[in-house]
Amino acid sequence: MLRGSGGLRSRATVNGEPMKSLTMSLAVSVVLAVLTACGDVPGAAPPASDATSSGALRTKSGEKPEGGDEQDKKHDDCMPRADFDGVPSRIEAQLNIARRAVCKFRRVEAARAEGFVDTGLPCIPGQGYHFIKNSLVGTTDIREPSVLMYDKDGNLNSPEWVAPLDGFPTPPTIFGQVMHADDDLGLWIQHVWVWKLNPNGVFEDVNPNVTCP
Repeated sequence: MLRGSGGLRSRATVNGEPMKSLTMSLAVSVVLAVLTACGDVPGAAPPASDATSSGALRTKSGEKPEGGDEQDKKHDDCMPRADFDGVPSRIEAQLNIARRAVCKFRRVEAARAEGFVDTGLPCIPGQGYHFIKNSLVGTTDIREPSVLMYDKDGNLNSPEWVAPLDGFPTPPTIFGQVMHADDDLGLWIQHVWVWKLNPNGVFEDVNPNVTCP
């Protein structure tokens, strides 16, 4: 069983076959936690393209985003609010802040330029290719995810927050969610699908709309 935001849930499947275990899908975080920012691990980086992930967003027409950060205004194409089903309005506002914050990373080149490094791991079904910024591991700042997930074309799927178990005796919370633990990896984990929306829920570990080559 995989532990989700609302308790235990059954393991996701693809074409009737069990999804890779959460332990494997999160191994990227452990691998990258020991990397330094000296450079990327070759072999798993998605290629560049001109496509963006903006088509994956469902927006409320006519609504202006909450908050007024000058940094947000630099990304006019990111301004419309996304509609996150089943969450309180306060949490939805926070999720939209996070969405605007990661908009600048909608292309993998931007993530690389700001210190995110490729794990070198293959694409994880339901998540994608993982990139991490070592200095952000452990943060619960909603504008600063430590992990970014990309598709094969280098378009952003969504962010993930991770924190070390030994640094946080009690589980951290973010977006009103208590992070779930992987004792084998020594990490608290929280996926947050604020960019490519997840029909199964914004806080689920895997997104059925994310596929691998």
